[in-house]
Amino acid sequence: MATILLLTTDQQKLSALQTDLGPLGYVCLHAADSKTLTRSLTKEPEIVVLDGTAFSTDSEVWQWLSTSSGTKSIPVLILAPERALQDWELNQEIDDFLIEPYRKAELVSRVRRLLRKAGKSSEGEAITRGALTVNSANYEVRVGERRVDLTYREYRLLEYLARNPGRVITRETLLNKVWGFDYFGGDRTVDVHIRRLRSKLEDAEHIFIDTVRNVGYRFREQ
Repeated sequence: MATILLLTTDQQKLSALQTDLGPLGYVCLHAADSKTLTRSLTKEPEIVVLDGTAFSTDSEVWQWLSTSSGTKSIPVLILAPERALQDWELNQEIDDFLIEPYRKAELVSRVRRLLRKAGKSSEGEAITRGALTVNSANYEVRVGERRVDLTYREYRLLEYLARNPGRVITRETLLNKVWGFDYFGGDRTVDVHIRRLRSKLEDAEHIFIDTVRNVGYRFREQ
C-alpha cells in the first residue's frame, strides 16, 4: 500500500486531500512543520504532496525534504495557485506541479504517475472480494472472467464500498467521500448510482451490495 506524505498547514486542504486519496487505498501521513515531520514519518513515503502556499523554497520544511537522506530522492508534487508557481518553477528538484483549484481526477492521475516513477504503482492497487476484482491501477473491474465497464463515478463508489466490507456506510458519507464535501446533490444521487452498479455487477450468483433501510449501503463480506 503506497504511502503519501501531505505537507500543509491548511486543515481544509488537508481534509480535501485525504478525502480524495484515502478511499483509493493510500496511507496519508501529515505534517505541518519541520518539527512534526520526523514524528509523522512512521514509514517512508513513496511521494510527497506539498502545499506551495504554506511553505516556500527557503522554508525549514523544504530544506529538510531536500537535504534529508531519507527523503531527498522521493518524488515531490507541489500544489499551488498559478500566481505562486514562479516561486517553485525554477527548482529542479520538483517533479510535478498541480495548479489550484485542482480537479480530483487530475490529482489522482498525477499521484499515480509519480508512483509509477517511484516504482510503486503496483502496491495496494488491486482489491479482491470473492469473484470481484477492482484494479485501481487501470480502473478495471472484473466479476470472475467478465470485465465490467463502469463510469468514473460508479467506479469510485464501488471502490470505496469494496474497501470497507461489512461496514454500513450512510448515503451522506458516500456523497462526501465519492462526490466530495462541496457537492450539493441529494441522497437520490447515491441511490441511482447504486442501482446502476448492481445492474452491471450482480446476477443470481454474485450479490455484492446490501441496502440497509433508512441508513445506507453495505458491501457484503465475501
